[in-house]
Amino acid sequence: MIQVPSWVRDVFENYLICEITTLDNDKPVTFPMLFFYDSSSGKFAVTSSILFSKKVEHLKKNPRVSLLFSNPTGSTVPKHAVLVQGNAKCEDSDLDHGWERFLPQWREKEPYIDAFLSEREKFSWFWKRIVIEVEPRRITAWKNADTQKQGEEFRS
Repeated sequence: MIQVPSWVRDVFENYLICEITTLDNDKPVTFPMLFFYDSSSGKFAVTSSILFSKKVEHLKKNPRVSLLFSNPTGSTVPKHAVLVQGNAKCEDSDLDHGWERFLPQWREKEPYIDAFLSEREKFSWFWKRIVIEVEPRRITAWKNADTQKQGEEFRS
C-alpha cells in the first residue's frame, strides 16, 4: 500500500468522481466515473454497466490505467489534483451482485441511488455491473491543484 499524506487521503475519501483513463491501441480514452476507495488496502474500484463496457474491453487488452482526481464539486475538501497510475483487474463473475459490496459507499456519495435501485427490474441491464479494481503503482499529487509546480510523488 502506498503511504500518502492526509490531504491526499482526504481527496480519496471525499471527492465524488475521478476521471479514469484507459488505453485503446495506445490512444488514451477518458471517462468520468464514481469511484470507491478502500483505505485499508489503498485500492480503488469503479463499476461499469455491461451497457457501457468499452473501458472494460480496453482494460482486458491493457490493464494500465490512471485515475485523475481534480474536481472537488460536491465535496467539502479544498481543490487538489491527484493522479493515480496503476493496474486494473476486471471482475465479472457475478454481474448481478458482485458490485453490491460498494452500495454503502455509493449511498454516501449519491443518496438518491436507492430510488434507482427500487426500479432495478426496469433497468436490469444497467444493474449488471463489472467491478474494476485498481491497484496503484504510483501517485502524484499537487496540493491546491498547483500543477505549475512539480507534484509530490509516492510509491510503495
